[in-house]
Amino acid sequence: MIKRIAGFTQHYAWGGFNFLPKLLGIDNKEQKPFAELWFGDHTGGNSPITDEHEGQMTLRQYIDSDSLSLLGETSCENYAGRLPILLKILDVRKMLSIQAHPSKEAAVIGFMEENKKQIALNAPERVFKDQNPKPEMMVALTPFWLLHGFLPSEKAAENLEKISSLNTYSSIFKTEGIKNGYQRWMELPQEEVDACLKPLKDRLTQLSEIDLNKSSPDYWAKKAFNEFPSKDGHLDRGIFSIYVMNIVHLQPGEAIFQDAGLLHAYLEGINIELMVNSDNVFRGGLTDKYLDIPLLLNHLDFRPTIPNIIIPLEENSKEKRFIIPSKDFELVTYLLKKGEDLHLSPAEGPNLLLCLKGSVSASGLILKAGEAFFIPNKTPVNLLQEGVDEAILYKAGIPQL
Repeated sequence: MIKRIAGFTQHYAWGGFNFLPKLLGIDNKEQKPFAELWFGDHTGGNSPITDEHEGQMTLRQYIDSDSLSLLGETSCENYAGRLPILLKILDVRKMLSIQAHPSKEAAVIGFMEENKKQIALNAPERVFKDQNPKPEMMVALTPFWLLHGFLPSEKAAENLEKISSLNTYSSIFKTEGIKNGYQRWMELPQEEVDACLKPLKDRLTQLSEIDLNKSSPDYWAKKAFNEFPSKDGHLDRGIFSIYVMNIVHLQPGEAIFQDAGLLHAYLEGINIELMVNSDNVFRGGLTDKYLDIPLLLNHLDFRPTIPNIIIPLEENSKEKRFIIPSKDFELVTYLLKKGEDLHLSPAEGPNLLLCLKGSVSASGLILKAGEAFFIPNKTPVNLLQEGVDEAILYKAGIPQL
């Protein structure tokens, strides 16, 4: 019952030009951006099934044919017959928007309220596209930089104190805390945002990259000014957030988890990302998309964040498991050397098995790098490494109780 699926490529402008084309065996002479590769049944990127006898069937169509059996009762009920998870590979060449995501309770309420207002699901101002939360985890495949949660108010104030045009907000962070400081800034009229940020832009423009390093907020602010030039002459208020958030540097193999309400943004690098199958996003800048500031402020977690960099736990010579504080999904990675096999026991709920390097075989199917298996509920799988290269695999699924 397992099915081999291809990823759905997203060509967002911020994507890289080389990693995903090389993984997929594509000659990208046109230098088209390859930003994300999605594995799942998401409406914005539905994976095609590549088994020859299946014709043009997609994973969504296959699941619809018998969702209760393929997903299991719990997943089918909790996610309305949809795959609970979405697995991605991202190549971040340019900075992504600053954002956060809702809890389950907030998603249900927000979805119903926007339905009552008759806001179309595809409307630019629609925030709640579904009733699901959207916790996320990511594993770095290359050195990876991101913004991850708020700094302690004292450290945020210290960063702002160094910028003459933002001194006022330094004292607010110091005396009134993160929430009041951030709210004051996000609610500023655009003209005042421009007045505060223009002196910073002028100063950073005069500095070369040699003068800055990536652990400094100045480096990313300079990059943001370059990558988000305003069409109407205004400056992006999201640049302020760079000075009051943690700048995190992950090494290949390290992971991080981002729960509901945590403000974050991907800055640079290549990763594997696993999330609940959802489209619900609150944006806080570095974007030309719709910003609902009151909604963002209402759902943010303003507690200072101490980044928890996750090192996978080695179960045995083949398996490493990422331990995260979530009951929504789990991620395991496998390394199969030449000729090695692996038995995956039946699991409650569906799984996705992504091949990142090499190839494996199972049930008469060969899985190559850049492809994935969809493994239905309670389906055992016997894998065998194929070819010269060792096989590197990532299995995403639902935690087993």
